[in-house]
Amino acid sequence: MRDELLAIEQFDTLLEAQVLVADWRIEYNTYRPHSALGMLTPAEFADQWRRTNPPKLS
Repeated sequence: MRDELLAIEQFDTLLEAQVLVADWRIEYNTYRPHSALGMLTPAEFADQWRRTNPPKLS
């Protein structure tokens, strides 16, 4: 986050910083592939995990 957002942006207001950080977080956690997840996005990884690990009924 520091290298990709904070080091390159200059925020004029707290609200601007909050909006840009929230947008970056959503992009990073939803749409960006992660090498630790086999180059899947977190959303794709979660969907794949749910399909292969159905809930156990008691």
